[in-house]
Amino acid sequence: MIKSCNALTLAHCDAVGSRPPQQGSIVSTGYRYTTRPTDVTKLDADDLLQGGSAVVIAGNVSGGIIFDVPPPLDATKPDSDNDGLPDASEGSAAITAYGMAAAVQVGSATQATSIGAVAAGASGYGLIVNGSIAGYGIYNGVDANALAIGGLGGAVTVAKGVQVRGTVSAISYDSNATGLRVGSGANVGAIDVSGTVGATGSSLAGTAARAIVIDTGASVGGISVSGTVGATALDTTKGTAIAILDNAGTVSSLSNTGKISAAGGATNIAVDLRANATGIALSQALASSTAAAPSITGDVYLGSGNDSVGISAGTLTGNLLFGGGNDTLALSGSSAMTGGVSFGTGTSNLTLADTATLTGDVDFGGGAGSLTLNGTSAIRGAISNAGNVAVTLNGGTLTATNTGSIALASLTAGSTSSIGVTIDPSRSANTIYTVAGAASFASGSQVKVNLMQVRGSAGDYVIVRAGSLTGSPALSATTTLPYIFKGSTSADASAGTVTLSIAPKTVAELGLRGSTAAAYPAIFNALDNDAAVANAYLGIADGTTLTANLRQMLPDHAGGTFEAVTSGSRATARILSDPNGIYRTADGRLGFWVQQVGFGGAKSVGNTASYDITGWGAGGGVEYLTDWGAFGGSIAYIHASDSAGSSSNSVDSDQYEAAAHWRGQWGPLQAFARLSAATISFDGTRHFNSGNVTRTADGSWDGRLYSATAGLSYQLQMGRFSLRPAAGVDYYRLKEDGYAESGGGDAFDLTVLGRTSDETTVNGTLTAGYDFGSLNKDDGWFRVELEGGRRQIVGGTLGDTTAYFKGGDRFTLTPEVRTNGWTGRARLYGGTDTFRVGGEVGAEEQQNHVALSLRATVNFVL
Repeated sequence: MIKSCNALTLAHCDAVGSRPPQQGSIVSTGYRYTTRPTDVTKLDADDLLQGGSAVVIAGNVSGGIIFDVPPPLDATKPDSDNDGLPDASEGSAAITAYGMAAAVQVGSATQATSIGAVAAGASGYGLIVNGSIAGYGIYNGVDANALAIGGLGGAVTVAKGVQVRGTVSAISYDSNATGLRVGSGANVGAIDVSGTVGATGSSLAGTAARAIVIDTGASVGGISVSGTVGATALDTTKGTAIAILDNAGTVSSLSNTGKISAAGGATNIAVDLRANATGIALSQALASSTAAAPSITGDVYLGSGNDSVGISAGTLTGNLLFGGGNDTLALSGSSAMTGGVSFGTGTSNLTLADTATLTGDVDFGGGAGSLTLNGTSAIRGAISNAGNVAVTLNGGTLTATNTGSIALASLTAGSTSSIGVTIDPSRSANTIYTVAGAASFASGSQVKVNLMQVRGSAGDYVIVRAGSLTGSPALSATTTLPYIFKGSTSADASAGTVTLSIAPKTVAELGLRGSTAAAYPAIFNALDNDAAVANAYLGIADGTTLTANLRQMLPDHAGGTFEAVTSGSRATARILSDPNGIYRTADGRLGFWVQQVGFGGAKSVGNTASYDITGWGAGGGVEYLTDWGAFGGSIAYIHASDSAGSSSNSVDSDQYEAAAHWRGQWGPLQAFARLSAATISFDGTRHFNSGNVTRTADGSWDGRLYSATAGLSYQLQMGRFSLRPAAGVDYYRLKEDGYAESGGGDAFDLTVLGRTSDETTVNGTLTAGYDFGSLNKDDGWFRVELEGGRRQIVGGTLGDTTAYFKGGDRFTLTPEVRTNGWTGRARLYGGTDTFRVGGEVGAEEQQNHVALSLRATVNFVL
């Protein structure tokens, strides 16, 4: 490394017959620090001296210049690259400059410089970069330059041109950065990049990061890219990124099988050839059948000559702007362009073939021209200034997204082609193909409809108006119109018009039933409250997807909350129906218990919605025996989750319950009664997920649960074996407050009114038990019981759910009738005269599913 002000580390000013040995590391800097410190304000002027170029070639080099790397070692060929040096002793060229001077400068201010072809490799290029050349600005306001050819005053000629198989890069902190510059007076036949040429910088106004620059007065005939040419700006509001810039106007061909990109700035230009006035041929293709797809990212500007752009593979992401002249754009293969196309005032010809797509607006410039689609290619965008353009659709789809009249010279649609129209009810506007001459539609041609909103889309629309009309495009209900609409087309040859008629499908035509059918009119009218949600529905193409989306729009209504809170309460109350459930103190008066319960249940979709319930609870109680029976009280906390299996909606509940009970026992006969009241907090979440559209609505509300339970049992004890028939009655009443959701937007948030549900059931069971261990309760013992029975609903109904969207009509969802079912339980108890533990597993048939419950109890006396 050489560090000094304006230092030149390696200079060739005289003619040499062969290339300089550039196969090592050379660094030039005037800086004290080549790594930017955190606080640059502490640096002095002598810390920021500008150095010179690392390598300067200012004289003729008949054997060319190569910044080389060693070839792969081959024991049988010590000098496999035939450069006169043993491969094992060769290094890798790494030329670096810190500061504004170019890392490599070719040319002189006082004399002409001629660079001959590099003999090694027989490529014919005069300057080859196999290693790396890098320029770093590092500090504020300092440009970065990597490789500069000419521009000093003296002419420079490079045989065939420059080949970059390695890396040429320039990185500035905030200013200009230029990777490869061909300056005024330099004649470089071509630039071939199979490696990387890059530039990063430009966060200040008036600066630019430019990978390849050809200055005015220079000459480069063609550029081929099979590697990467990229420019990256560092500020999206002030920066400028340009990958390839020809200010000389001499580049007549540009081929890309690699990657050309400009990104990060307010202005991002991939290719700027506006200075050319003689015509440009720009092509992009696959390098081979197994190669990665090529790409151009950033805007492309062409000059005033007759330009031709052919893209047969990969992508072009950016606007393509032709200048004057007669211009042609052809997309084929699987290529895809995303961006606008602007033709000049000359003849404009646009052709798409195979599966190629163009997504962007097309301005034909007003001159004569043609638009031809073949295969299954497609154009989607606004069409303008096409009054002199002949449109031929041999296949594919032309979708004009602009409304109003689209002037065309003629329109011919083949049997496998489609025209697209856009309908915007908010502006009472739709696409009209206005054809000055003849419009013809072969049998099988179709219309594809793009609706801008849901409401107001029904109606009759003239979509073609021609000087003469032959045939009419058809409307496919399954592929060309949003699923929630139906339509038809009709032609009037005498008037030269084609009319499209659209109407929303009815609930029956959509195949909806139950809750989705009841809510659909309200949902339909609310969709346009959120354009993204409306577009999600307009993109639906089948009934299965529609039903899935509609279910996400519904509030909790199928009875899941009622089952969740009553299941938990019934599980905690079940201890009272057990004759052995509660122990008392030695005097027979006072008893305590604590218990934990778990439960679950499910329901299929049916006519409403499905749900899956899980929950757990914990509680305890105390009772005191009097002459009129035992009186007691208990408290419990119960948490439950009610998730909708048919969507990702859910409701969580937190339940706080207090109960009072009475129990009486007269020998083998036992009776009990219980009253309870609970306050419940519900937290509901609904999710809408359709494509890339997501919405989440949250709602919270309170509820109160009241119950009255009574039962009677008779135990027949036969030694260790017993039978206990029992009967009971339950009444539960749940009152839920109304609530308003938030967070999901006006097309998804609901206001839900309060509802009340109640249920009366009778239960009949038979329990068989067997005692193990001692029959003396003072000693250790345990007991097994198996119970079977049935639970019958004899009264009550689930409450209807009434809701509405913002500004919309109310709709009411009616839950399905709850079903009766068989019950079964298994219990195990054990303990002594002062302490007992027990567990119970239960199964109950509900809504054609098996609901499970668990209960663990601890009884003790003090």
